[in-house]
Amino acid sequence: MPSPLPPDWSDRLALDRAHVWHPFTQMKVHEADPPMPVIGGEGCDLLLANGERVLDGISSWWTCLHGHGHPRLVSALERQAARLDHVMFAGFTHEPALELVTRLRPKLPGNLTRAFFSDNGSTAVEVALKMAFQAQLQRGEKGRIRFGALRSGYHGDTLGAVGVGELENFMTGLFSPLLLACDRLEVPEDPRCELHPDLTGWPETLASARQGMRAFFDAHGERMAAFIAEPLIQCAGGMRMWPPELLQELRAQCDAHGVYLILDEVATGFGRTGTFLACEQAGVAPDLLCLSKGLTGGTLPLSLTWATEAIYAHFWGEPSSGRAFLHGHSYTGNPTACAVACASLALFDDEPVLANARDIHTAMKEAFTALAAHPGVRQARVLGTIGACRLVDPSTGQAHDPESRFGWRLHRRALDQGLLVRPIGDCMYLMPPLCTPPARIREATETLLKLLSR
Repeated sequence: MPSPLPPDWSDRLALDRAHVWHPFTQMKVHEADPPMPVIGGEGCDLLLANGERVLDGISSWWTCLHGHGHPRLVSALERQAARLDHVMFAGFTHEPALELVTRLRPKLPGNLTRAFFSDNGSTAVEVALKMAFQAQLQRGEKGRIRFGALRSGYHGDTLGAVGVGELENFMTGLFSPLLLACDRLEVPEDPRCELHPDLTGWPETLASARQGMRAFFDAHGERMAAFIAEPLIQCAGGMRMWPPELLQELRAQCDAHGVYLILDEVATGFGRTGTFLACEQAGVAPDLLCLSKGLTGGTLPLSLTWATEAIYAHFWGEPSSGRAFLHGHSYTGNPTACAVACASLALFDDEPVLANARDIHTAMKEAFTALAAHPGVRQARVLGTIGACRLVDPSTGQAHDPESRFGWRLHRRALDQGLLVRPIGDCMYLMPPLCTPPARIREATETLLKLLSR
């Protein structure tokens, strides 16, 4: 049983129930099962109001890169907020934004030269979609009024981002009358990421997928402004790991059909897949790149959309030409967030961040090898610092009945055991901060095995 909460939290939780609307939540659930109060964070742990410590096994929605409360990030925030907290970015510039561009650009594909600031992953995607459409229009391609995307994709919750997400996911169907036009392409999962792969027929499957991609572009390419994809792993789609060879084919088909390639590395960037960007593993450079989440190490909201010089040139002209990109947000280029992002990037140079990621990768393979032996686990797989598997009913080998809310119950019981996991449907995964000691991942595995055995 979890430790009881301090008495003063009874009133606070009543206030929460009375006024706060939580994301991705049917609020009726919280009448009997209130949200868990968090009062602090330290390294890879969250500190709960009842005095317990919880391993942040999902990096607080994949944002917390270097651990909670990293002193260099906190110090950068304090220094910058005291000097310049915020200024509008239209018509002004400032040192933290320029330093961030200087630090980040050498780590990106060389063709990306122009950075547009915004607030979060969804807005980074919105910017990319609007840029791609307007650039195509301003280069004379007036018929390119659709987008392409992968099935099982997720790119955010604003309407443009939802429009290029999965057609039949938890949200897109509801809002379909409001969404932009998008054609979707299926790609197979890569069995080579699985810990016990069955590669029977894999070369044929890969060849067929390549051919299917070519046929897709032959059918839709001339109408598409851009194609958007999460490189190598579709995170919210159930941690679907897909082949780098198909990312290479996607780049080739976009080139052949005059379609811009947008890579959404909001979740996959900053070392999560073992390299700084996931697209490095396929040797692919996009025309537009979306970054957020780990950009500030999870400390403050900030995002960037990077574009090529060729795209930027389509917006160049006199004010009267109407070619400017008229988009922005109140907190675009926030100096405090930029300063924290600079401090986060500096840690990649000053501390063994990617070496830690390699250690976590090894620990993940060990962890999910152990989990794979449980009869309630299928398709255990690992990519970089991300481990995932499919949860099934051990008695039938089939998915749990959705009405049983097995994933939610596992999430809440794991919290009582000092572990934050939050399954996506039948997909259980771990994506901890890059400072997590391998021993803590082994502890998390023991906890999960114990809970699954109950």
